[in-house]
Amino acid sequence: MILFGLAKPADPNGWASMSAIARVVLTPDGRPIRTIITGRRREVTGVYNSRKAKGGLVHESMNERAFFIHSEVDTTVVDYKSQPFRFEFVLDGAQRIYIADCVRQCADGGLEVVEVKHDHRALQDPEYSQKLEAVRQICKVLGWRFRVVHGAPLRERTTWNLNVEAVQLSRFAKYSAREVFAAAELCERTNGSIALGRLADELGERRLGLAQACAMMVGRFLEIDLNARRLADASVRLLAPAASVAGGLA
Repeated sequence: MILFGLAKPADPNGWASMSAIARVVLTPDGRPIRTIITGRRREVTGVYNSRKAKGGLVHESMNERAFFIHSEVDTTVVDYKSQPFRFEFVLDGAQRIYIADCVRQCADGGLEVVEVKHDHRALQDPEYSQKLEAVRQICKVLGWRFRVVHGAPLRERTTWNLNVEAVQLSRFAKYSAREVFAAAELCERTNGSIALGRLADELGERRLGLAQACAMMVGRFLEIDLNARRLADASVRLLAPAASVAGGLA
């Protein structure tokens, strides 16, 4: 629990006016804290099966699903969960509950709480914006980051998004230490980077090699340049030191 603003605030509309105890509530088994019931409202609901998160992540919209896909491929994201906990706090004398859409563990050691919205219009409600600002301040006290992500740009047919989609489609392709070390050796022999198509050919059959390389990006062993107009021409570099890659295989 975190104690906020017990003294009477000078500004009743400021953060200190919360004057309350805020707490973070987790489920005992790590499952999403809010059960999604389909059929009761006209939102797209479903489960995204993640290799990186080692399980299914529930989503309540295509915007959330798009964010999960990007998190799956993003090499700066180590792990992520959907709706893992809720915040409980008092704001303007009323108890508020906030459930994060996603929480990400980042490679820099930080924890990121994310709210996913279609676009900026969802934030035009002053009461809702105030609630999110309260959550932002709670996260700040905890040493976490909080941000709102607009899902619409993640779903546009841009080169980057199309490549993200292509990479995540192969996320469950099987690979072993042999392929990881082979990729590492090829990158080192080519001054740190190699074209994805060439790497795939060197790993074996082109189609299988492409799938394995994409899966290794999800596994945070390789990084593929997602700005390439043709994915096979994208440059690939080794993300993890060659000596440590075997320890990360699961």
